[in-house]
Amino acid sequence: EATSPMTPEVWAEHSVWPQDPGFSRALANGGVTALQILPGSANLTGGRSVTLKNVYARTVQGMKFPGAPYGMKMACGENPKRVYGGRGRMPSTRMGNFAVNRQMWLDAKAWADGDRSRRDLAKETLAGVLDGDILIHNHCYRADEMALVMDMAKEMGYKVTAFHHAVEAYKIGDLLRENDVCSAIWADWYGFKMESYDGIPENAALLRQAGACIVIHSDDANGIQRLNQEAAKAQAAGRRMGIDIPDAEVVGWFTLNAAKAMGIDTMTGSLEPGKMADVVLWNGDPLSVYSRPEKVWIDGALMYDAMDPKRRPVSDFELGQPGEGDVK
Repeated sequence: EATSPMTPEVWAEHSVWPQDPGFSRALANGGVTALQILPGSANLTGGRSVTLKNVYARTVQGMKFPGAPYGMKMACGENPKRVYGGRGRMPSTRMGNFAVNRQMWLDAKAWADGDRSRRDLAKETLAGVLDGDILIHNHCYRADEMALVMDMAKEMGYKVTAFHHAVEAYKIGDLLRENDVCSAIWADWYGFKMESYDGIPENAALLRQAGACIVIHSDDANGIQRLNQEAAKAQAAGRRMGIDIPDAEVVGWFTLNAAKAMGIDTMTGSLEPGKMADVVLWNGDPLSVYSRPEKVWIDGALMYDAMDPKRRPVSDFELGQPGEGDVK
């Protein structure tokens, strides 16, 4: 909603299309059982995210993950200052980004400390963050900016749950560990703009060496189908520099740690008694480029079976179209 640098009032779930073929591809090719969808990064405050179960449904309400907290998307750096500075309005600089953000939090605190009976959609979301009920997911690339955002969070009384993309996270692994902030990263996607220039393939390995939380994310319709391969690339980069990371820990980067960042790790993300039966059976080593999901269960229900054409997800939108149910 690139009409204002601050749009905490918008909710991503109001733009989710349940028939998107991307859901079935993520299930069949990537074994994805749950996912978080966030607004984009043009705005400093982009709005609420939504966490979904990757199940077939006609409505987004039928996909929402029961009990999952909302998230709120924020962005620092080039995108907001480019989008709004290009229109001759604030913010047009990084210092403008922080000034607008800090004033937003001051206004939100004043509203939250007063009479909340008069509804305000934007302030309700911000108050949810201040109350600890809504998790902050912050698009941010540069190490210095991530450090400044963590300082701002302390000043204003909220917590950053995860920095997304975070290509320079390796420079501040100790700060991220001390502040219990996850880095949701790619293995080797960087250099596509100035603030992403100083990324390195060893980002995840160095974060791990610092004891910080690592999440492998996608931000991409194809990447979500290959999170296992992305994690394996990051593991291999670490091995080449002398940091050996156990396979089970690497798998946790796109399972348990991802669930932690979404606030659902007490319900899913690992195979434990009492958790939801969200299970992927791979036909080989999950970290091999040759492996694929053979079966996927969500809440104990078999949702995909590579050996059974009747257990392959096809949305209503795809029926009768070329490529119907194609999982290549």
